Amino acid sequence: MRIAIISDIHANLAALEALPVTDVDQIWCLGDLVGYGPQPHEVIRWIRENATLVIRGNHDLAVGYNVEPRCSQSLTFLAANTRNYTMAAISDLDRALLTTLPIRRQFALGQEKFYCVHAIPSDPLFTYCAETSDQWQHEVNCITATVLLVGHTHTPFIRRLGRTLIVNPGSVGQPKTGRPFACYALYEDGSFLLKEYEYPIGKTIDAIRGMSISQEDQDALISLLRTGAPSPPAATGQNRGQFKKILAVGGRER
Repeated sequence: MRIAIISDIHANLAALEALPVTDVDQIWCLGDLVGYGPQPHEVIRWIRENATLVIRGNHDLAVGYNVEPRCSQSLTFLAANTRNYTMAAISDLDRALLTTLPIRRQFALGQEKFYCVHAIPSDPLFTYCAETSDQWQHEVNCITATVLLVGHTHTPFIRRLGRTLIVNPGSVGQPKTGRPFACYALYEDGSFLLKEYEYPIGKTIDAIRGMSISQEDQDALISLLRTGAPSPPAATGQNRGQFKKILAVGGRER
């Protein structure tokens, strides 16, 4: 079975539609369908029609209930300034979907036990946990899964701790890798591959220019997309199409 694992779309429809998934059996989404970006209704519809599994993210919560997303400090004002736009752009059905999404899923698939959450198991919506953080040891000790799937940081990684493989697919709609390419993970035959791809970013920029927000906020959103908004410890200097590594679920310690 081939499964595409995506996260943090942030209403970037052009990036989502360019996802190369014609040969996958399922699509799993780890949250943040909306927030920041220009086409939340269209993204929610795409996810509703195509995703097999969907988890709630902090921005899904914020838009669904009109509350603070408690995002990173550098993006607090931008998140607040775009939330009203997002709430006005979605339908009642869209909002109902956002408010009913689960905050975690646990299940077995073949020999593996999966635990899926947007942030971390002990704080499913809000805590940012970098790849190298010591916090991960506590998190894997709290669950019985062999695979822990997370998003939220917009930075892809694969890390093994004991019997648990932690996989973050990065962000489809607002990557923070220092490159403007959308990110996702592919699961097949017990292994994960972190991948990135180009998409028609000009379409998203045009849509952002049509948002009823200030030009300053539009410029900030466009800058994030164009630069890949690197945040430590982002990887740099890697060739697109050759991003990161393949690790077997039963692979070596990192």
